[in-house]
Amino acid sequence: MTDIFAPTDDYAGFLPPFFADRPDGEDVTIRSFMVGDPLPDQAVPAIPDALRLFFDLVVPAAERAGSDGFALLWLDRHPHEQPGWRLSLAHLGDVAGLDAALAKPLARLAKSIPLADFETASWQETRPLWRKRAEPVRLVFWGRMGSHARAVAGHGDAASFYPPVGAGLRMDHVLCGLPLLDDMLGVPLARGGLSFEDSLRIGISLGRAHLVESWIEAGGAEKEPFFRPMRLWHQAWLAAAVLDPALAALAMAGQPPMPVLEYGPSASPQSRRAALDDLSGWLSTLFFNEAHPAHRNAFIAGVQHAVWLDSDLQQYAQPQQRAEILQGLMPYCRWFLAMALYNHLGNLVENRVSDDQSAFYEALIAALPELAPLGPFATRRDMEQHIIRIDAHRAAAAFDTLVLPFCDVLMPKMKLAAARR
Repeated sequence: MTDIFAPTDDYAGFLPPFFADRPDGEDVTIRSFMVGDPLPDQAVPAIPDALRLFFDLVVPAAERAGSDGFALLWLDRHPHEQPGWRLSLAHLGDVAGLDAALAKPLARLAKSIPLADFETASWQETRPLWRKRAEPVRLVFWGRMGSHARAVAGHGDAASFYPPVGAGLRMDHVLCGLPLLDDMLGVPLARGGLSFEDSLRIGISLGRAHLVESWIEAGGAEKEPFFRPMRLWHQAWLAAAVLDPALAALAMAGQPPMPVLEYGPSASPQSRRAALDDLSGWLSTLFFNEAHPAHRNAFIAGVQHAVWLDSDLQQYAQPQQRAEILQGLMPYCRWFLAMALYNHLGNLVENRVSDDQSAFYEALIAALPELAPLGPFATRRDMEQHIIRIDAHRAAAAFDTLVLPFCDVLMPKMKLAAARR
């Protein structure tokens, strides 16, 4: 297989546009409402006429007010509560700006159907809730976010570079909007090239998607409605995570295209699992080589770490499963810690340590005091001897808290030369 990590400029011209001036998630205000009465069962009902009219009105009203944001209609399928409609409205700004921009369409909606405040929060606080219990039904963007969505949809190569569109879905389908939403507001991927952190995140998202499908298979048809929201969001996250490798593979001669995930509304558990297996094989071929062992180890660590990182998934893992995951994860926890220490102590010797790196090292020592005796002249064996003494659960917890900042701050990144336009 062609080396997908090798720098190349051959395909920089047709890559999709990045969202300009990407906002911080803390700058996104989200208000959520309970809409109407609780539903009698888990069957997916037709969207009420009042909500259909609201979605026809909200975009032009928000555009006239100069707002940037989105509206998400979702079905709350929490297993311990009655299912019901929820409406989330997001605005790049404060609550007052959101209320002012959407006052008229909200007032019209409230006249037709009962509305009750459910939550006011930022993107980081709301997104885990959505991923746990929200079956997305409709998603629209406005302002700069709407312009970006139209630019992606109108791109000549949209079906090639954007996995849901490549699977045959219309661009206005909600499953196309979710990866786009993550790309605009989630964690940016491959900004300066495919890095260790990107490899780790791809492994995590692949592992989570497989886990959710396994639980659906084990629980049977009666459990699928409760896992369906989690499946949709994790599938969207996986699509966002693999977007950059998919583009690179598409553009490089001799590289087979990435298999497309099963997004269709008529997809069965078997067809989804088959598509995930195909994607797993493709990613394994991509990462399992001796040319880039650090990316390979990061990818494996991500797959191993899928449950350990996600509190929503923890509740479904049995103690024996968790013990096996932790046992498989430990070599990679120690590998990451050793590389972090070696890199940092080497920089100390050469007097090339930034304030950010010093702050990170202090956070690492606060979490794992056993590493405090290591100084600038410690050898690899010294590091190994100190790391091996760390209790497995504490090492994994430190990995949870510190591995992503460590990838950004302490590790050199391997670059893909392509730049998205």
